[in-house]
Amino acid sequence: MMYYEYKSRSRVDGKTKSGVITAESYDNATDTLKRRGEDIIVLSEMRDFLGIRKTLYSISLNTTKKLKLEFFTMLRFMFEAGVSLHETLTNIRDTSKNKSVKMLASTLADEVRKGASLSTAMKKSGQFDGESVEQVRAGEESGNINATIIRLIKQYEREIEFKGKIKSAMIYPVIICVVMIAVLWVMMAIVVPTLAETLISMGGELPLITKIVIGVSKFISKSTPYIVVLIILAVISLKILKKNDDIKLAVDRRKLKLPVIGTMLEKIELARFCRSLSAMQKSGISLVASLKTVASAVKNMKIKNAVMKAARLVEISGINLAAALSKAGQFPPMLIQLIEIGVNSGKITDVLDRTAEQYERDIDVNLKRITSLIEPAMIIIVGLLAGTVVISIFLPMFSIVDSMGV
Repeated sequence: MMYYEYKSRSRVDGKTKSGVITAESYDNATDTLKRRGEDIIVLSEMRDFLGIRKTLYSISLNTTKKLKLEFFTMLRFMFEAGVSLHETLTNIRDTSKNKSVKMLASTLADEVRKGASLSTAMKKSGQFDGESVEQVRAGEESGNINATIIRLIKQYEREIEFKGKIKSAMIYPVIICVVMIAVLWVMMAIVVPTLAETLISMGGELPLITKIVIGVSKFISKSTPYIVVLIILAVISLKILKKNDDIKLAVDRRKLKLPVIGTMLEKIELARFCRSLSAMQKSGISLVASLKTVASAVKNMKIKNAVMKAARLVEISGINLAAALSKAGQFPPMLIQLIEIGVNSGKITDVLDRTAEQYERDIDVNLKRITSLIEPAMIIIVGLLAGTVVISIFLPMFSIVDSMGV
C-alpha cells in the first residue's frame, strides 16, 4: 500500500479538507477520492523519512477492541434496519465521531464499492484478526451475517470485560511500584547526597552502612541518565529479539514455568483458545480451519505450536479434537476430558464456553490472591529500604552527639 497526501473540496458542501489516503497506486487514490464526492486540489505521495510518518499514521489509526465493538454495534443496527452494506459503511463513516472508526468505515466502504465482500474488505484493511474475518466470511456464505455480527459483538464484550478485570487487578500494584521507585530515587539521588556532604564535613569515621548507602547514592545520581538509556535499549532489544521465533518460543516456555504466574498465564491462553474455538465452530467453520485460525489468536508460542500440531493431526489422521489435543501435548488432561465429553455429546461449543468461563473465574481468583500478596510485600520492601537509608544517616549523627558528650 502507498500513502498519499491530498487536499480536496467536497461536492456536497464545498468545504476544503486535507488528509492522508492509502491506495495501491496514484490512480486508485484518485478514483477513491472522486467516488467519495471529492474534487482533488492536490494529491501527492507522502514525503517521509525512514518511514516515521507512515508508522505514526498507522498507529494513530489503529482500531482497538472497544472501537471495533462500536463499529460492529453500528453495523448490526444498520443491517437490522435493512440498509445495504455500502450505505451502512458510508453512514458509519459520516456519523461516527471517532477518527479511527471513520477511517475504518471509509476504507471498508471503498473496498465494498469496488465489489469486495465485507470479509474481504476487513482482511484488506489489516485492522481485524483472522478469527473475525473468517467468522464474517462464514456468515456471508451461510446467509447468517446478522447472527455472526451479534456473535462477534458478544465476543468482543466478553474479551473487553475480561481484559478490564486483569488491568483493574494489576493497576494498584503497578502504582505502588512506580511510587516506590520514585521515592527511593529521590532519597538516593537528592536527599542522601545533600546529607552526605554534611556528615563528611563533620569529620570522624563513618559507619560501614553509611559508606555503602553514600556509595550507592553517588552511583545512582551519576548514572541515572545511563540507566534510563540502558532500560530503553533493553526494551527495544527485547522487542527485536522476540521477532525471532526460536527466541520467542524459549521466552514463552520460561513464562509458563514461572511460579504462580506461569499457571495463570497458561489459563489465560487456554481461556482464549476455548472462547475462540467455540466462536469459530458456532459460525460453521471446519475444525481444521478453526484450529489454524485460533492458533493465530494464541499469544504464547508454545501453546500456539501445540494448537497447530493438533490441526495437522486432525487434517492428516482424521482423529477427533480431544485425541488431537492429547497427542499435541501442552493441554491439561481435565480440558481434554471435557472436550471429549463435548465431542461425544455433540455439545462441544457449550463445553468450550463453560470451560472458558471456569478458567476466567480461576484467573480472577488468582489475580486477587497475587495482588493481595504483592501489596504488603511492596510495603515491607519500601519500609526496609527507606529504614536502611534513615538509619545510615542517623547513626553517624548519634556517634557525633555521643562524642560531644551531649
